[in-house]
Amino acid sequence: MSVRQLQLSAELALSDFTLRIDEEIALSGITALFGPSGSGKSTVLRILSGLESRAAGRVVFEDTVWADSAQNTFVPPHRRPIGLVFQDGRLFPHLSVEGNLHYAGSRSPVEQRAI
Repeated sequence: MSVRQLQLSAELALSDFTLRIDEEIALSGITALFGPSGSGKSTVLRILSGLESRAAGRVVFEDTVWADSAQNTFVPPHRRPIGLVFQDGRLFPHLSVEGNLHYAGSRSPVEQRAI
């Protein structure tokens, strides 16, 4: 099994606290992120996926820079090879509902597409 590298250095002021993270993580198999309610787990995932663009810092996966606030670099969520399953429904904000459905359909095997 290959090991992939993720570098995350970010700071984001939230209403209750400022989230600061500076980690280099070797990803192999399943990786878990856990902590108490309100500790910033979902925010970290939103930063990684590109759904939270207000964070200052840098996100690098393998050799690809997904975000770097100092260089004004930002790869949008639909261009990052990461997926999240939310507890509630979510859509890409830059797409219409139809566009979201087509995006999901385009990532499914042809024989499973209904759109």
